[in-house]
Amino acid sequence: MDIKNYNKIRLVIAAALGGMVSFFVVQGNYLLPIIAAVAAFAVVLFMRRRVKGVINDERDYYIAGNASRWTISIYAILAAVSSMVFMALKSRNPSFEALGSFLAYSACFILILNSILFRYFSKKELNEK
Repeated sequence: MDIKNYNKIRLVIAAALGGMVSFFVVQGNYLLPIIAAVAAFAVVLFMRRRVKGVINDERDYYIAGNASRWTISIYAILAAVSSMVFMALKSRNPSFEALGSFLAYSACFILILNSILFRYFSKKELNEK
């Protein structure tokens, strides 16, 4: 299988999965969407192994790394600023305090997780060389 067909089939699987998850959730069934997602993941993984050719190259990984770094930075700044705004407005609406706390903790969590993963992958790369 070539990359073009793989991408087409992957798109069809994603669309079908989205429809199935929506249908099952509306019906009130929350177990079948999980099963469908695992099955779709397994099918895509199986198909990926049958692709002849390069799916990702070093340029893709470089771009993904840059996108991730910018996403984390922008989210952390926006969450921190939004958290301060919501905390300042908590006298107008008490639920703003909970929202502000959630944003502050989520920004801290994503930054801590990023540093842990960065340290892990740095050590892993050093050990492989």
